[in-house]
Amino acid sequence: MPIKPNVRTGGVDWTGENPGMLLKTDPAGDWSVLMLFFRIFWSPVGPGNILLLFENPGKDAGLPECCNVIMADNEALRDYIKKGFIEKLSTFCDAPAYAAASQLTIDDVVSYGDPCGDSYSETLTGGGLTIKLVWEELGEPTALELPPELTGTGEHIMYSLLVDSKSCHIEVNGRRLEGHPVPREQAGLKLSTAFLYYSETWVFPDK
Repeated sequence: MPIKPNVRTGGVDWTGENPGMLLKTDPAGDWSVLMLFFRIFWSPVGPGNILLLFENPGKDAGLPECCNVIMADNEALRDYIKKGFIEKLSTFCDAPAYAAASQLTIDDVVSYGDPCGDSYSETLTGGGLTIKLVWEELGEPTALELPPELTGTGEHIMYSLLVDSKSCHIEVNGRRLEGHPVPREQAGLKLSTAFLYYSETWVFPDK
């Protein structure tokens, strides 16, 4: 029996991994910490790693006052993701920390743990910082295919494997940042604001 091909048309923007944490000290209050990490395997400007970490999203300051940083090991990729992705996510780009964040170079990234197990972590070093990202109480994997109206940018089709996390924390040079994940909803799913996204591919739909 012949197999009918199913090839997605439209331009691929980037593909990789995109875990994150959005934390609050008060569930009814503002975000206390915002973090997105990108491990990108393909983009028009090459692969690389990027970290956005805002210890105080509402503060118009970077280092040494607070750990509002944007770190990368590929500057062209950093700028590409900032312009085409982050600046379409109002939670991040509208935060005073975004424009003030210190720009640093990532020297090394080490992954540890099992995303199919109990916990997973990423440890990044660079610019005199050691930043440890830890996700715990991991859920079952869920495959997602989201149309533009359900994605953060509103411009892409997004494919991904989601692993939800009910508990997480961030350490900067051994100092633990304040905040906890809170409930969220995506595509009708009851989730947390701590998450691991694998095999994440962002595609521009055909015009």
